[in-house]
Amino acid sequence: MTSPSRPVTEQTLGAWVIKCNPRLTALEPMVATGRAKTSWCIADNYRSRLIEPGQRVLFWVSAHPRRGIWGAGRITGSPCTEDDGLHVATEIGLFDDPVTAEELASVAELRTMEVFRSPQQANPSWVSRTELEVLDGLLPAAPIVGHAGG
Repeated sequence: MTSPSRPVTEQTLGAWVIKCNPRLTALEPMVATGRAKTSWCIADNYRSRLIEPGQRVLFWVSAHPRRGIWGAGRITGSPCTEDDGLHVATEIGLFDDPVTAEELASVAELRTMEVFRSPQQANPSWVSRTELEVLDGLLPAAPIVGHAGG
């Protein structure tokens, strides 16, 4: 059944949000390298068909005392099927300090972000263009990640 008004469209998308539960995916190795892992499992649905290389992505850590946005970067590949399902490639640099959910929820325009409304939503989640404009004023610059010499 098709919904008459899907909230995520090319026009409304500000950035994708990849969520990481450290109870299921080791966070320490990512913190040690200053970057999130480069491939994330995503749901095979209409959202995955909107994902394109170059789009912005935020890294949300859940189930942690400092839950919130821990990094930012870009989608680096089109979704592809791997042995365990659909995945998307990313380059996400981690911030020195996360912007916590508590800090984000103190901003009226961000209280309705999908990660607050539907915390169990499968990857990818998303923020609107309007929410991203507000977030850009709050988030530290993410370190540039990439390959040596590139």
